[in-house]
Amino acid sequence: MRREGGSTTLGYRERRLGDEMPLLRNIMFQAARRLAQDPRMRQKAGEVYQDSVAPRLSAARDELRDLSSEVSPTKDPKGFARALGRRIAEINKSQDR
Repeated sequence: MRREGGSTTLGYRERRLGDEMPLLRNIMFQAARRLAQDPRMRQKAGEVYQDSVAPRLSAARDELRDLSSEVSPTKDPKGFARALGRRIAEINKSQDR
């Protein structure tokens, strides 16, 4: 800490995340808590998970299973990482079209 003009201030490196705007941070956390307690929002979140997230997770699991049968992540982690990178690039290209 530095002393400037008789008051104690935090230097740039000594500040913690959220020290600059605690009011905004508190408002955002309160809003998130209220949304999490709202039954309508909980229902909507469940629907989004079932309709969007779960199928994507299942597809990703299947892709990783197929990829790990081609290249062993334990025996050849570098080769697995390369193959995974190529597969992700393929998926991104196909989604851009």
